[in-house]
Amino acid sequence: MRPHSRSAASCLAVLSLLGLPAAAAKPDRKTAAAKQTPAEKPALQPTRPKDAWHVWSDAAGRKINAELLSVDGVHITVRTETGETHRLNLTKLVPADKAFAKAAAPILAATPVPVEQSAARLDALVGAGLTKAGVQRNGPLSEDQFVRRLYLDVAGRIPTAAELTGYLADRTPGKRGKLIDTLLASDGYNSQFFDWLSDMLRLKDEFGMGGKAVKSYVYQEWVKEQIASNRHWDTIVYEMMTAEGRMTSTGPVGYLLRDRGMPLDNLSNTLTTFLGANVACAQCHDHPMAHWTQRNFFEMAAFFGATDQSYEKANLRSLQKSGVLDKQTILRLMGPNLARVETLPANKLVFPQDYKYDDAKPGAPVAPKMITWSKEDAKNPAYTPASTGDPAKLRDQFAVWLTHPENPRFAAAIANRLWKKLFGLGVQEPVSDLDDPKQSFNPELLAHLASEMKRVHFDLREFQRIVLNSKTYQAQASPTPKADASPYAFPGPLLRRMTADQIWDSVLTLTVGAEVDKFKLRRAGEMRKLDIPVDNPTEKDIVAKLASLKEEGEGKRVRFGKKGGKGGDVRSDEFEGEPPPRFEGLTLARASELTQPAKESHFLRNFGQSDRDVADSNSTEGGVPQVLLMMNGEVQKAVTSPTSTVMKEAAKSSSPEEQVRHFYLSFLGRTPSEAEAASTRSMLDKGLKAKDLCWVLLNTREFIFVQ
Repeated sequence: MRPHSRSAASCLAVLSLLGLPAAAAKPDRKTAAAKQTPAEKPALQPTRPKDAWHVWSDAAGRKINAELLSVDGVHITVRTETGETHRLNLTKLVPADKAFAKAAAPILAATPVPVEQSAARLDALVGAGLTKAGVQRNGPLSEDQFVRRLYLDVAGRIPTAAELTGYLADRTPGKRGKLIDTLLASDGYNSQFFDWLSDMLRLKDEFGMGGKAVKSYVYQEWVKEQIASNRHWDTIVYEMMTAEGRMTSTGPVGYLLRDRGMPLDNLSNTLTTFLGANVACAQCHDHPMAHWTQRNFFEMAAFFGATDQSYEKANLRSLQKSGVLDKQTILRLMGPNLARVETLPANKLVFPQDYKYDDAKPGAPVAPKMITWSKEDAKNPAYTPASTGDPAKLRDQFAVWLTHPENPRFAAAIANRLWKKLFGLGVQEPVSDLDDPKQSFNPELLAHLASEMKRVHFDLREFQRIVLNSKTYQAQASPTPKADASPYAFPGPLLRRMTADQIWDSVLTLTVGAEVDKFKLRRAGEMRKLDIPVDNPTEKDIVAKLASLKEEGEGKRVRFGKKGGKGGDVRSDEFEGEPPPRFEGLTLARASELTQPAKESHFLRNFGQSDRDVADSNSTEGGVPQVLLMMNGEVQKAVTSPTSTVMKEAAKSSSPEEQVRHFYLSFLGRTPSEAEAASTRSMLDKGLKAKDLCWVLLNTREFIFVQ
């Protein structure tokens, strides 16, 4: 950025180019001296990104000196020397400026875009929406508000007092961007993102019911590995769609096995989750509110018509009758090995017997065909003619289409979901229905987010880095709009109650400290020990596996299928290295490192953690049980215990004032006001205990909200 000083003239020039009255634009002497007629201005030919600086003029001769950030159809995004970003309509500019923008567009597209420029483009589009709605952008966050919000949104927990004060004491420039980078690369990010994906993907410890239930530990650990290694979203989804193998050895098969025996339900979830396609009704009849038909749905399902996700691949009863093995041993060993995905020799999907439309016959074979949303899709490179000759290629064709950068919905769907994660509301709601993106209040913003997702090659961390660095994200929060209010234009994120995972992990931060991030659950290893690497295990194979386990010290202990620890909780020996501490029956590990989902009576479920039966079903609604848990439950006892981190650190304070300050920083992420400090000190003098102050701050609404 060039050296600059803010001038009223530059601001007025921007207003005039945005279409406001010309009387508002009175150039200063410097601008007037540089004035040229449109015919006199040469059409510059930019050759490097720095040459994007330009004096832009409209037909009336009004000017502004600004850097060209992007060219998007008939609009350009520019940034002034004062750092303000704006969208200008090319049709209102002089021909030389149009030529400049046209020449610069391919250079800009081929040049890596710095994060701050990408964030500026985003801010400009949000700003256009705000102007349209007649709304002002909210004021910027204070430093302490920024730190607390960022920790909650990126690391999934509140910062410790030490983390907050360390940041506030830092005087180096660009420290907000540095903190964003640090948290995106942290273990905390991996934990909170797993929580978020688990809700979307309906991750559970156990798939199936009763004796046929199978543990999903290998799948869970695979998902965690993808997050930690920052695998790009298109690659993750592609692998889940095309994976083959057993649940004991191949992680990504867990996605298709999540709905084992229900392939149509699995497809419905797939299209809704990854494309925002509202198709559930089309399983049984033509959709009444969208252009999806039942035939469309079955043609999509045909890409999985040669995929077997069934269970009965061996005669378990005959194995049991032999008397060599007991039923429980057979089920615990065979269950995980029989839960697998494989390709059949032929596509077996047919139209249902009660199919009532005249475009196909009941029971007739279904040929695979991709759904289209518009006439232009026929020319879209994501669409290639489906090859039905080789059943082994059907899922691969579907996966290529689904994750293709030019798929009309794939990039927009995940971008919209991440926007909602950080702002509390999607650009288009609900996020599960993007059949008509033009229904969004700001379709240009949604299209830009999809474009950015493609530009960063579906790198979800990089996409979030752009959003987190924007003025829009770093603005003050707004209250949730009423249902009958005008569409939300995003003057800032919504004021939100923490998710169940954020509350739990924040409580653990107070109790255990930042070390809570080091406790990692590792259950896939034991699951892999049960792997029998043959297609149809026999009694001989099972006996050999038992002998192998015995040699490794497992004996006849085959624990899968049984509950873990007390009340279905995880066991201490399932953690890597040092296990987490426990308090009155609670395992003090992050939500990502506990059972998935937690048992119904757990703090997490009481505060709205999803049961993982339906995608996106977590809740932030309040209730009396939540109040009681915060006031009298084990959690508040853990926080106010003398052994908790927040209490031990407070005990080191040199004075009551310092102790009060420590508690406010720890719970609320800020220092107390003068009135709060005086009032709290007065109450301490009257006998208020440190643990009582902890209890009070824990039960404030300020603690439980993301501001």
